[in-house]
Amino acid sequence: MKLLRSFLVAVLLVVVTIAVWLFYYLGAFKSVDITETERGPMKMIYKDHTGSYHKIVTVIEDVEKWAKSKNIDCSESFGEYIDDANVVEEARLRSRGGCIVKDIPANLPEGFKSREIPLRKYVQAVFEGSPGIGPIKVYPKAETYLKDRQWALDGAVIEIYVIHSEKAMTTTYLFPYAIPAAPATPAAATPDSSPAQK
Repeated sequence: MKLLRSFLVAVLLVVVTIAVWLFYYLGAFKSVDITETERGPMKMIYKDHTGSYHKIVTVIEDVEKWAKSKNIDCSESFGEYIDDANVVEEARLRSRGGCIVKDIPANLPEGFKSREIPLRKYVQAVFEGSPGIGPIKVYPKAETYLKDRQWALDGAVIEIYVIHSEKAMTTTYLFPYAIPAAPATPAAATPDSSPAQK
């Protein structure tokens, strides 16, 4: 019995150690900086992706690889997440993955697309941890920020990835928003100035 208890304690310590290491490695203890910003125009080359959002990595890597082969700067890669993962079935989630570039190349390979997003306002969140924990670390904070100001998310969320080294990266999350129009104030009633009917 004593041996079993010692074994269970050892297992528990290992599990806790691994959990703490994972949280540290993923950056769960790092802060999220939220501001308001304007960004654009952003020129993008990308490929479409349908399915689980965490599987977009290979799509982004395909575009990065092609860009590198053409000496196109892809220091800012991105994922654009069109659908709400809390509402849309995972297999139907739509996204885009690729590079933000200075100029859009004239000839893109088959399956590649390009677009330009004009200047607009965003709620911006900057996080230096792993994008893998963004949905639980970053998104709730941004949603609270929007809700507190009674703003509405107005379009797809864009995540911009900048890798500094094998162990360091920064993800900038852009949440496009709209400020709902204030309800119209009803006109004040005026006394009827027409002559009295007899």
